[in-house]
Amino acid sequence: MKSIFRAIVILCLSGTLVAQTGFITGMVLDGSTGLGLVGANVTLSGTNYGTATDLEGSFILSVPVESYTLTVTMIGYTAFSMPAQAGLLSSAEIHIKLPAMVIDSKQFITVQGERTDNPIFTHHQETNMSTTESLLSLIEGVNLITRGSYAQEPIIRGMSGGRVNITIDGMKSFGACTDHMDPISSYVEADAMNSVEVSKGAQSILQGSTVGGSVNMTFVKPQYSLTSKSLWQIKSGFDSGSQERKISFSGQRQNQNAALSINGAYRKAENYSDAQGAEIPFSGFEKMNLNLGYKRRLNEKTQLYFEMITDDAYDIGYAALPMDVGYARMRMLGISINSANVTPNLLKLEWKIYGNAVDHWMDDSNREILFMNMHMEMPGFTRTAGTYLDLILGRNQHSLLKFRTECYWTSSYADMIMYPVNSSSMKMVTWPGVNRMNFGQFAEYQSMLNSRINLNASVRYDYHQSTATDEMGIKELHIYYPENDLTRRDHLISANTFLAFEVNRRFRSVVALALGSRIPDVSEAYGYYLYTPVDGYLYLGNPELPIEKSRQVEWQNTLHSESTQLDLTLYHYKFNNYIFGQIMPGASLGYANGWKKYVNAGQATTTGVELSLLQQLSTQLIFQGGLNYQLGELVDLNDALPFIPPLEAHASIKYDRGPLWIQFGAKGAMEQKNISELSGENMTPTYLVMNLKAEYVLRGGLKLNASVTNLTNQLYHDHLDWGDIYRSGRSGQLSITIDQSLLE
Repeated sequence: MKSIFRAIVILCLSGTLVAQTGFITGMVLDGSTGLGLVGANVTLSGTNYGTATDLEGSFILSVPVESYTLTVTMIGYTAFSMPAQAGLLSSAEIHIKLPAMVIDSKQFITVQGERTDNPIFTHHQETNMSTTESLLSLIEGVNLITRGSYAQEPIIRGMSGGRVNITIDGMKSFGACTDHMDPISSYVEADAMNSVEVSKGAQSILQGSTVGGSVNMTFVKPQYSLTSKSLWQIKSGFDSGSQERKISFSGQRQNQNAALSINGAYRKAENYSDAQGAEIPFSGFEKMNLNLGYKRRLNEKTQLYFEMITDDAYDIGYAALPMDVGYARMRMLGISINSANVTPNLLKLEWKIYGNAVDHWMDDSNREILFMNMHMEMPGFTRTAGTYLDLILGRNQHSLLKFRTECYWTSSYADMIMYPVNSSSMKMVTWPGVNRMNFGQFAEYQSMLNSRINLNASVRYDYHQSTATDEMGIKELHIYYPENDLTRRDHLISANTFLAFEVNRRFRSVVALALGSRIPDVSEAYGYYLYTPVDGYLYLGNPELPIEKSRQVEWQNTLHSESTQLDLTLYHYKFNNYIFGQIMPGASLGYANGWKKYVNAGQATTTGVELSLLQQLSTQLIFQGGLNYQLGELVDLNDALPFIPPLEAHASIKYDRGPLWIQFGAKGAMEQKNISELSGENMTPTYLVMNLKAEYVLRGGLKLNASVTNLTNQLYHDHLDWGDIYRSGRSGQLSITIDQSLLE
């Protein structure tokens, strides 16, 4: 989008400068994500003319009317040059996409089937019925732990829970369920998202110290416009498998100084049936989501941005668990100030403050078969407030420094209320009001050593202080840890480095090393009486757990041409102080197999390979395929790591011409024999499912899309599906999109 300062400059100059003065305007975009690059250097070779891009990635140069060679450079990206002609006010805007040189294990996906002119993304197009989880699962190395048809938990290379950071536009938030039934991704609706960024392992530590990776979800931002106008879009869809009905809307109000965006969605699904027609009980849900964004330009370099999320889900069934969820809700607010090109060396400054509240209530009021033969309810909540300051410094066109200073506070509480027959209710605290304060400092240095070699190095320090505050919960844990004051003070150091080699214009190789660390999550350090149906044990937290650490090495290789991209990644992680649930002495309890306590399980390793191929067979046909394989071992316990997916493969071919695209895809997995016996895993069989998707644009503002999932009606479940609950049989989805251009 053209920014307001560009419009003012053009209008002013067009009335005061002589006729021989012209303009070169444009945008510099990330070649993979399509997002604007802030602070890219734009120069005209052989002249003193130059500038840097603003917060939207836009630039304008006022120069004499003649021909130039325009050069764009930015650290971490391949330099770009092109001929450019300075024109008058009506001259077309130049869009320049820079390919990234330093990859640092980040992968992006766009959402909701929006067409792009980048073939790397066209195979990710989805239908309007897509969910946030289904979009995440498109990325190599990302899987989903499924406890029901709602709120699947992202898992990156076998790592989940406290090993993975999940943020929303950089804002920290934490689920309120002791059983991980509400990962933060479940509070974000796909219709409101712009992109999803997944970083694997400890190779991106901007969002926090980690050993498993991070997921950052960004929303569609409101955009400025030189003229005041309104945009709107309505989507509606239906899924025959779960009888799901969905309606969503989005709108923007734009002018030169401010922009407002609003996105909302409502979904309601019933129980689905498997391939044999058997209904899967407790698999329906109802959900409402609203997202608001407001952006205002304070001056030509600075803008204010406000964002709000509300998400409410009701009557959520969990077929693999003994309880369902009465409600799960989130409220999140954030406000930030962004400045670009503050000084010649300070390219970007962003300061954000935010807060959120998550509430989650489990109950079994709809169940006839009850856990422990009594009704129970399990409410929980988290409250989080935080702030961060981002700085990007560039001394020249060959080096860049990034800093983030952040602080956040979070509080977690959960309890269990039991209602025995013919007796008064009983209460047990499962998260004892854990308050955690974090201070983090991140620094990253990027350097273009020469035209073919890039260096990226980053380091992060985190200080965590954790304290239990609920008196009843403290007394419960003191039964097992009488001498522990239940206060932790942890110092964490994480670091990584990447060396990217442009071997030639078609082949890139990246060697990455990383040191990761994490503190135990709330359940691991302070949990009490946490039942896990996978192995049938009650879990006890351990406030004396050491910091979990990892050493990681990764080798990424990319071979590309105008029509082909082949990616091969090999990685190996070695963990120390791996946190794992170990059986405690004692007999079974009748309703559970016994107790497990989180302990330091010593060393663990995971090794894997990820392979993907994108081939543009013709101007209309695109093939995409991928393969993932991973092995994990608990070395000191002589067992396999749990939640490791088996060998997986997927492939799709898409026909895309004009207003129509059709995509046929298949995904399968081999049987998983390498299971964790200590975690109660069981072997799972081979499966192969096929899907068909299509979209047709009838008019500029009217679009139909449809899909058929599980085309051959296979009876199957995935290795990460708790309780081996079968997935849906053959089902069809149909949706329609209408926007304001239909009425113009």
